[in-house]
Amino acid sequence: MTILIENIVGVWKLVDFSIHRENGEIFKWKGGQSGILIYAKEGYVSVAQNREINFDNPTDEDLKRTANFYTGTFKLSDDGKSVFHTVLQSTHKPEIGITKQRDLHITEQGILILSGRGMKEIVTLSWEKL
Repeated sequence: MTILIENIVGVWKLVDFSIHRENGEIFKWKGGQSGILIYAKEGYVSVAQNREINFDNPTDEDLKRTANFYTGTFKLSDDGKSVFHTVLQSTHKPEIGITKQRDLHITEQGILILSGRGMKEIVTLSWEKL
């Protein structure tokens, strides 16, 4: 299925966040994950993710990864299989000005799946339309 802009425009709620380690392991952060993804028909994107540190003895890495927010523009690839987010503002300053490629898929149940390089590894985020 070729994905068109009208298929992704709207507000989406995070339903799953997975990290794919180089050794093949699929890793999930401890703590509750929440997030909102907004695609505007004018070509803007906004991503907001939070992680609850609701467990004992969080590591320094845990404490650094409690929030990820960015806004920018987006463009679909011609074949509709990827989306490109160009970051305009971000809580992670080194991301400002870069373009992130995300593989794009919508399941039969309407779940939007985005997968691509995160800060360190490949991440897959699944979103349900609100």
